[in-house]
Amino acid sequence: MKRILVTVALLIAAMSVSPAAMAKKPQVIRSPGGMNIGNIGVVIDASYDPRLDTLVPGYKVINVVLVNQSFNIIFMDPEGDKWQIKMVDGGKPINAVHDLRRYDPKAWAVIPERAKRIMGYPLALPVGAREVIDLFVPDSVDVQNFNELDIFLKSINIKLEVLVRQ
Repeated sequence: MKRILVTVALLIAAMSVSPAAMAKKPQVIRSPGGMNIGNIGVVIDASYDPRLDTLVPGYKVINVVLVNQSFNIIFMDPEGDKWQIKMVDGGKPINAVHDLRRYDPKAWAVIPERAKRIMGYPLALPVGAREVIDLFVPDSVDVQNFNELDIFLKSINIKLEVLVRQ
């Protein structure tokens, strides 16, 4: 009887440990932009076009292309995914907004309807898909000097450090 009680107590203790505490540290993969990231079968690259600076007041836009060359659907998580850019000078990473609709509804409201239809954050990247994601950074950032895009994809617990070709 004592063994049963001890076993039950251990099971309850194991179940009470939070999933965050049990989660593995994310794998980090560093890759040049435009190349197949072999472990996950995705190609990522990003570019900045200053002609888009007037599209959303207060923000500059970075276009990111994702191509899924794997045999798996890659799920995107608007709340759990994290996007950052890093500058040539190696300063502090700058958080990029990947879902402006949720992050800044007032800024989202001034975007032309035609642009809104193509700017949403996808919920999944199907097998063989090519998606463009628009990232938004404060207009005070000198985006022309970014050379790295860091992405944490929650669904696969991987951090990708992509050296972009500017």
